[in-house]
Amino acid sequence: MLLAKDIDRNKSFLFVIITIYFLLYSLLCGLRFTTFHAQIDMSYYLRLCWGLAHKYYDLPLVQSPHILGLHLEPILLPLALLNRLGVPLVPLLLGAQAAAVALLAWPAYRLAQRRLGDSAALPAALLALLYPTVSVATLHDFHPVTLALPLLLAMLDALDAGQPRRAFLWGALALCCREDIALQLALTTAGVLLFGGRQGKTANLHSKKTKIALLLLIASLVLYFLIYIVIIQPRYLPKFGSYGLHFANTGGQPIRSGKDMLLALLRNPQLLLGLLFSGDRLGYIWQLLWPVALLPLLAPQVLLGALPVLAINFLSSFPRVRSIESHYTTALVPFLIAASILGAARLKQWLSVRGQHVAARQLRWISVGALLPVALAHILHGGSPLALRSERFVWSHFRDGADAAILRAAIALVPPLASVAARPGALAHLAQRPRTQSPPEYDDGLPVDLVLTPDAQPADPALRRPRIGNTPVQQH
Repeated sequence: MLLAKDIDRNKSFLFVIITIYFLLYSLLCGLRFTTFHAQIDMSYYLRLCWGLAHKYYDLPLVQSPHILGLHLEPILLPLALLNRLGVPLVPLLLGAQAAAVALLAWPAYRLAQRRLGDSAALPAALLALLYPTVSVATLHDFHPVTLALPLLLAMLDALDAGQPRRAFLWGALALCCREDIALQLALTTAGVLLFGGRQGKTANLHSKKTKIALLLLIASLVLYFLIYIVIIQPRYLPKFGSYGLHFANTGGQPIRSGKDMLLALLRNPQLLLGLLFSGDRLGYIWQLLWPVALLPLLAPQVLLGALPVLAINFLSSFPRVRSIESHYTTALVPFLIAASILGAARLKQWLSVRGQHVAARQLRWISVGALLPVALAHILHGGSPLALRSERFVWSHFRDGADAAILRAAIALVPPLASVAARPGALAHLAQRPRTQSPPEYDDGLPVDLVLTPDAQPADPALRRPRIGNTPVQQH
C-alpha cells in the first residue's frame, strides 16, 4: 500500500500531466490554425458558434437552412454566449477542447485508484491520454463530441463509485455534446439495470422504485434521440448532408436522413449483423482493442455504451471512418478506457482467487507494462510529437507554407460581412461572417463577393501580392 506522501506525489504528477497536455495542445492547435492547416470542420463550427452569437442560424457552408440540420449540440450555447461577450472564438474553442481532453486523465485516475489501487492510478491516467484517438481528436479542428470525453468517463467513474446523482449530472452534460450520446447513455443505464449489482459499489437496484426510474430514464433518452432524428432534423437537413456521404444506398436504398436510416434498419434488421462479420469491421474492432491489451473484453458490460457509435461507424461508407485515428471513434474511447480499468481489476481479482496475491509494487510494474501497447499504438497512430510513425502528426502542419504571408495580407483586406469563397485552411480565418463557401466540395453555385486565392506567380516571395479572385489587392 502506498504511503500518504506517495499518493500526494501521484496527484502532483497528475496535475503536471494535465497541465502539460493542456498547454501543449493549446499551442499546437493554435499553430495549426494560424499556419492555415485547419480543415473544413473548423470553419463549420466557427461559423455555427459565431452564428449563434450573432443570430445567424443558417449554415451556408453546407447549405443547411438551420443549425439543427446536422447535429443537436447544446454545449455550443455557452461558448457562443462567451463569444457574444467579446471572447475570441478561435482560442475559446481550441482552448476549451484542449482543457476538456486533458481532464480525461482525472476520472481515469479516480477509477483506477479505486479499483486497482494507488500504484495503478497514474498509469491509467497516462493510458487515457496516450490512446491514439484522444490526441488526434484534440489536434484536428474542433468537435463538440470531443468535449464529452471527460464527461462520459466521469459518469462511468461515478456509477462505479455508487454515486448515481453525480453520474446523472455528468451524463446530462455529455448529452449536450451530441444527440447520439443519448443512445450511449440509454445502453449504459440498461447495463446498470442488468449488471450494476454485480460490481459491488453501484446503486442499490433491488427496489421497484429504482428499477422503474431507470426504465423511465432509458425511455426518455431514446425518445430524445428519436424526436430529434425523426421530427426535428429532417426539416433542416442540408441538400448534400453527411447522411448521403456516410450511408448512401444502405440496404439498397438512398439514405437522406436519420429517419431513412431507421426505416432501412427496421425493414432489413439483419443488415447490421451482416456487416459485423466483414473483414474491415472486424479489423476496426482489433484496432480499438489491441492498444489496451484486450482488457475491455474482461468487462464487456461497460462496452454496452460504445455499441451505438460502433454501429453507426459500421454502417458508414465514408472513407477512414473505421479507424483508431478518426474523430468518429471519439465517443467510444471513455467506454474502452473504463472497460480496460475494470477488466484489469477483474484480472487482479482472478489472480487473487487463485492464490497469486498481487502486491502494490508488482501491480505498479504490471501497470507500467500495460502502457507498452498503448505507447506503441500512439507512436503508430497518435497525434503528438511522440507519434513518430503516425500520418496524423506532421511538423509541417505547424509551420507557414509558401503562401501564408500572402494569405494573411489578403485576409486582412476582406470586409467583415463580405461573402467569401476560399479553401479550408484560409476559410477558417474567414468563417465568422454570414456566408462562406469552399469550392468545389462546398459550393452552392451562387456568386460570392470575393474569391480568395494566393498569387504565387513571382518567384521571390517579397514580390508577391495577394489576390482576391482575379484582382490584385493593394496592401495597407
